[in-house]
Amino acid sequence: MARVRRGSHSPDPVPLWRNADYRWWLAADTSPALGRSLLTLAVPLLALAVTGSPAQAGVVTAVGAVGRVLAVLPGGVLTDRHDRRVLILAGAGVGVVVAATLAVLLACGLLDFWLLTLLNLVLAVRSGLVDATPNAALPSVVDSSRLGSAVAANQGRDAVVSLTGGPIGGVLMAVGHAVPFVATAILYAGTAVAVLRIRADLRPGAGAPGTADAASVRDEASAERVHGTDERPAHPGWLAEAWAGFAWLAGRPELRGVMAVSTIVNLGIGAAMTAVVFGLQQRGESPATIGLTSASVGAGLLVGSLVAPFLVQRVPTGVLAGTGLVALAGALAVLPFVHAVPAVCAALAAGMAAAPAINAGLLGYFMVAVPSRLLGRASSALDLLALGAVPLAPLLAGFGYTAWGWSGVLTLCAGIGGIAAVLALASRGLRSLPSAPRWSEHAAGAAAG
Repeated sequence: MARVRRGSHSPDPVPLWRNADYRWWLAADTSPALGRSLLTLAVPLLALAVTGSPAQAGVVTAVGAVGRVLAVLPGGVLTDRHDRRVLILAGAGVGVVVAATLAVLLACGLLDFWLLTLLNLVLAVRSGLVDATPNAALPSVVDSSRLGSAVAANQGRDAVVSLTGGPIGGVLMAVGHAVPFVATAILYAGTAVAVLRIRADLRPGAGAPGTADAASVRDEASAERVHGTDERPAHPGWLAEAWAGFAWLAGRPELRGVMAVSTIVNLGIGAAMTAVVFGLQQRGESPATIGLTSASVGAGLLVGSLVAPFLVQRVPTGVLAGTGLVALAGALAVLPFVHAVPAVCAALAAGMAAAPAINAGLLGYFMVAVPSRLLGRASSALDLLALGAVPLAPLLAGFGYTAWGWSGVLTLCAGIGGIAAVLALASRGLRSLPSAPRWSEHAAGAAAG
């Protein structure tokens, strides 16, 4: 028999902050986010302290980055094959063990280049495999009409983490090189405790409250009738399963627009921020002054996250994405013409203030539209495209700054942001996206069409 699911809208959805499962989910997702922020600062500094060589320190971080990228697609398959609670617990356990091992080796004076490279690689692969799993579990704990607000709240959380993670990591490193790793182990342990307190069923496709679209229900019911059992068909293989996420997204016009816009805008923003850092460093600004640019980005994200929950509930997502991207591209277009640090910070903050509403709308709809059974693989496909911009951004910034200077490279970055805005405005599927209360209805209609 096919499982009976709740409808696309629960009669009286629980307000977000009164939903105990969501609060525990947020704790389970925030602890590793802060841990990653601590490690982002601590690992390069530790590598320099251990090896005394910038080149070897670069190898440590590069090997970890490659490992994370390679683990993203297998992580999506795991997320859709297994209970997401178990995966989060396993990832937290690995994080506790590896971070604690690093701390112990440091305290005993036994850590060298090879051990650090290996352990950092394990942490990075762990990140690639399971970091997207909490997002795939979110629709199981939040009603579809509240997903936009939940994603917007996550944007605010990310802004706070970006503002505080670096300073906290710096203070902990000043206390002792092992201290950030002890703190990270404690944070991963907190993730395990929090996910165990979530009462909702976190298995793929298991009764998510109001997020399964009609096509997903029909597909599962058909599979059960064909096979004459409640069990799912045999897995077709890792590569085929990983490709299924890309293939499903490619078949949905509105989500193809989300994929294209996300990749391009990430490239433009990443390159612009890196170019600003390069430019300020080249003209002799102090590290503290350069750090203000990162703080301004976090401040812009934080301000934007305060209004994003209101906007996603009332403004059509297509309109929100289009106008937000135009505003972001406009802010980037100001950067080539300003040189004073306060003006640069103001432009970056203004541009990034639009990001939370854009992300809340597009990612919220994405979570509603994608069937739970495919959410891990589809999310990993989106993450892989976004991660593809990560190594390209510094290359674009570095070679662009060398060739064209401050104004030239930032004009190019503004042009990339403008392309993302034009694509969003030109995509009929993306323009048609409604406000959050109508996401389930629109997703079901798009699947049927």
